[in-house]
Parts: sequence; C-alpha cells; structure tokens
Amino acid sequence: MTSKTQEPSTTENVPSKWWVESITLWGAFITTLSTVLPIVGPLFGLHLTSVMIEQVGAHVVTILQALGGISGILLTVFGRFRATHALR
Repeated sequence: MTSKTQEPSTTENVPSKWWVESITLWGAFITTLSTVLPIVGPLFGLHLTSVMIEQVGAHVVTILQALGGISGILLTVFGRFRATHALR
C-alpha cells in the first residue's frame, strides 16, 4: 500500500502582481481620501470638503464610463475585422 503525503501549500509559485492591480490597496487609498484626508488635511493646509470629494468621484465615474464605452466600441470593431466566419 502506497502512502501519499501532501506537501504544504506555499505561495512561492504564485506570481506577484503589480500594486495597481490590488483591490485591497485601492480600497485603502479611497478610504483614506474620503475619510482621513478631510480631517487631517487642514493640519497641513489642505482643505477638502465633502462636496469637493463628491465632485472628484463624479468626474472619475464619468471618465471610467467614457473609457468603458470607447473600449467596447474598439473591441467590437477589432472583433469584426478579426472574424473569419459570418454569424449564424
């Protein structure tokens, strides 16, 4: 009878990712900007109001929506040129 032993799982073979790809770091960054910075900012001469933060957030959402629309159009056009068969 053969006994199989399992090796402990390690993270040595897991490729590391760039910090910009980390959802955890983005969450910490956004939390810092929206909660800590308005309180600590005035100590360093940086005055941010909730209205200013809301406006920046709205602009970011608008930019992301525009980029999503542009990338969707580009993928559609690229996919059509790359297609070799007609759809059924």
